[in-house]
Amino acid sequence: MKLSILIPTYNGSQTITRALQSILSQNFSDYEIIICDDGSTDNTVEIIKSFQDQRIKFFEFTQNVGYAKNLQRCFEKAFGDIIFLFSQDDILAQGALQKTYNAFLLADDIGAVTRPYFWFDQDIKKPVRAVLPLDKNQNTIVSIFDSAKIFNQVMWSSGQLSGLALKREFLKIPVGDESRTTGVRDECFTAHIYPFLDIFKNHQCVFLNDYTVAVSIPTSQSRTHAEIYDISPTESWMKMYRALLAEEKFKKPRAWGINQMAKNYVGLVQIRNYGKYRYTLREIWLMIKYRWQNLFSPQFWFFSLLCVLTPRFILRKLTDWYKTKINSRFLPEIKFDYKKK
Repeated sequence: MKLSILIPTYNGSQTITRALQSILSQNFSDYEIIICDDGSTDNTVEIIKSFQDQRIKFFEFTQNVGYAKNLQRCFEKAFGDIIFLFSQDDILAQGALQKTYNAFLLADDIGAVTRPYFWFDQDIKKPVRAVLPLDKNQNTIVSIFDSAKIFNQVMWSSGQLSGLALKREFLKIPVGDESRTTGVRDECFTAHIYPFLDIFKNHQCVFLNDYTVAVSIPTSQSRTHAEIYDISPTESWMKMYRALLAEEKFKKPRAWGINQMAKNYVGLVQIRNYGKYRYTLREIWLMIKYRWQNLFSPQFWFFSLLCVLTPRFILRKLTDWYKTKINSRFLPEIKFDYKKK
């Protein structure tokens, strides 16, 4: 089986070199890299063209169509048996491609692979937040019906693009939700999750035990493009669950997912820090709408009042301080090796 590594790019000149080097240095070599550039205005295109590797297939577009549609372009250009998603500003660990490939060999019905990962700010050796593995000692094969804990951990891990892998033969739907009259451009937070969840609901998924991806915080679109919050992140997730898990047999996973998203209190901080103030109020209302029990949750009120009452410039400093000084100290040991080509 051959891998197609999909990288949608836009103004990624600060990080694309590092990202590509972490891929090209992998011991596993049976892959193609599909890069679709969404009309970059910096020198991203020149940097990509400077890489002399026949496995890189670069497609340059002048019309900016947004993250979701640009990612769909990548899907349409790929020919591999396994689709491996990757972001322009993240870093791939040594052995990540081989581990992902091997996971698909564990059973005939493996349709997707997810992984633990961590976020870092300036220093990759200092993780500040992480999505933990289901089992730190071994890869775990799971299904959508296993339990609320497993389902929510798998879906939480799918929130980031990099390192998710899908078996091509099981792909049935495009990126995002094309039922929207405005098209898939609006589906930023959940765009890549649609094909993942559509596969996961019908096939088994492997949750790797090793950290294969490091996610860069400073250049994240969630910090640099405030317009992505124009569409409610909470509502996007809820709509996705209602659409893809509409059948009666998915009643439990649908309820698990909706309940979990309605308790994503930490997400309020991100929206307050980098979105418009009224969007924070909108998300608070949606959390109550989808889970009235939040009215009796001390955590809900703590995060809601913190975000409503704290000025943005203060909350940003508090958030960064908490991540680097407090949260990072409670993370488990994370082994992550990577090298440049």
